[in-house]
Amino acid sequence: MWGIMPFLYLLMLAVTFFTADPEYPNNPLFYAETAFYPLLIMLTIGMFQRELGGAMEIFATFPISMKGMVLRKIGLLALFTVLYQISWHTAYRAKFSTVSTLVFSYGSPGKPQPQTDTGISSLLLQQLPAHLFMCLLVISLLLLTKKIYTGLLAGLGIWMLDMLSHGSWMPYLTLHTSFIEEHSRDLPGLFLINRLLLAAAACLLLALTLFVAANRSRWIGHEEEE
Repeated sequence: MWGIMPFLYLLMLAVTFFTADPEYPNNPLFYAETAFYPLLIMLTIGMFQRELGGAMEIFATFPISMKGMVLRKIGLLALFTVLYQISWHTAYRAKFSTVSTLVFSYGSPGKPQPQTDTGISSLLLQQLPAHLFMCLLVISLLLLTKKIYTGLLAGLGIWMLDMLSHGSWMPYLTLHTSFIEEHSRDLPGLFLINRLLLAAAACLLLALTLFVAANRSRWIGHEEEE
């Protein structure tokens, strides 16, 4: 199930993209952020579906590094994220000739600067902390609860709350850079603070994830003595 869902979601995005009116293109941040978070959540769950389905108990008895296994999966998710971002950026440039959006700079994070031909590296750098935070939040909840739907509901719930509130529920942890722009008038320097907090939270979640994964006793079942 979780293998086909990301494919269908990508197919839906592709259809909406290629049928869009060339005269009225969607904001590039829609493909870079808004539409990507549900895909990232589904892919993260798909990566750990087999282990949470019972295979983790078997793997935990093997002389392999549980931390290494989790890190490899995180690496694959990071690789997919980069490939996805490059793909939509290339397709967008091919269809609409240019990628025009507002881009924040870590060097001068006060206000975003409009760029008429935004490079993929600029977008990747400003989105990376939020993507890592969402990915590691879902993974840590999956491993802590051993339930797929916990990570799914938490990830989608935070994404929807951020969308519906335009980041006002917690601007210092908002996932979308477009919402940072809205709140930066009242909160100067919000972009840098937001990205640093998300990066710090992602590091803490990574440490928690590796700690839980390395605790083999959580994964190996024990029969009760009669």
